[in-house]
Amino acid sequence: MNRILEALNVEDLRLLAERRLPSFLFQYVETGHGDGSGVARNVEGFAKHLMLARCLQKVVPPDTSRTIFGHRYDLPFGISAVGAMGMFHPSADRYLAEVARDFNIPFILSGMSTMSIDDIAHIAPDHVWYQLYAPRDFAITKQMMAQARNAGVDVLVVSVDYPVPNHSEIPLRTGVSLTGGINWRKGPAIAVDLLRHPGWLAKFLANGGVPAMESWKPYAPPGSNAAGISKFIGGAWPANLVWTDIEKIRALWPGKLVIKGLLDPSDVAQAYETGADAVTLSNHGGNKLDILPASVDCLAGAKHMVPDAAPLFFDGGIRRGSDILKAAALGADFCFLGRAFLYGVSASGKAGAERVATILRNELSYAQAMLGCADLQSVDQRLLFTASSVHTR
Repeated sequence: MNRILEALNVEDLRLLAERRLPSFLFQYVETGHGDGSGVARNVEGFAKHLMLARCLQKVVPPDTSRTIFGHRYDLPFGISAVGAMGMFHPSADRYLAEVARDFNIPFILSGMSTMSIDDIAHIAPDHVWYQLYAPRDFAITKQMMAQARNAGVDVLVVSVDYPVPNHSEIPLRTGVSLTGGINWRKGPAIAVDLLRHPGWLAKFLANGGVPAMESWKPYAPPGSNAAGISKFIGGAWPANLVWTDIEKIRALWPGKLVIKGLLDPSDVAQAYETGADAVTLSNHGGNKLDILPASVDCLAGAKHMVPDAAPLFFDGGIRRGSDILKAAALGADFCFLGRAFLYGVSASGKAGAERVATILRNELSYAQAMLGCADLQSVDQRLLFTASSVHTR
């Protein structure tokens, strides 16, 4: 606990997570697709954006709240969906739901979660959204939507950026795939890796080993164990979604609909035209393809395609509270973070996730006040620094 409280920023928590996790898990988180440049590009993309501060403004106390879909959240960010969280900590999804409830922010439960939407929605009924990873069989898609709705979920987040199965070099290098199991030819190296991380290994074994993907369990053959469910997912997902599929989902879903994974401005415009209530601008955290631009570099272009009064969400590379303000100035109405919270919960369970939320809240509040902004509505493109900024005010 003391080590977690000594973490001063997300990078400190990243280092703690690296110490605790086996390298095959940590590399999976850190590298994303290909050579890992997509993950790095997302983080580095914020560095080139600076902001000008306005002084002699009434900023105490700074209002960090945002109202999204009629719900007032205390902070302008939420916890993004991350699949197979149970591999990193057995109670990860539960803890993240509790943190979302306690900090009054949203938590998107992954469509590849190791806890069911019913259990998570019971923990934080007013703070849980559900991410849909649509299978090829639309009948199962309908069942997944119905289950989420019956659990009380109001916001459905449809990830649309995986038309084919993910191709990652990390499982090939490490010999461990989160869905495909172990390449036993690399068994000795894997064993050494595990023995070097006894804390993680003890908790993993105490909780029965590889957790089942509970989000898919109702649709797999009856009696399927964790391996059987993973095998079923491999044959059933992903679906190559097209716009007519979004129209069908929109017609069936009575709540708010978010389309996640778009970067191209024309796709953003069409999503709203097709009935989306919001779009999450995202390159899937650098996990999809390593030649995509940083998500933050696509924000300004996407904002021009958003209808008046409709929100634009953002996901990708945020490591500081000030990054959230930069995204807001570039056009994001709300932000989501996946890796930052994954670092925290991997390092120390709920205490680690709470530390992430606390750090980001404090950084955000401080930077917002220093910029001279009493509330987030005051954060816009006029605060962005350019070479000519000081001459045009």
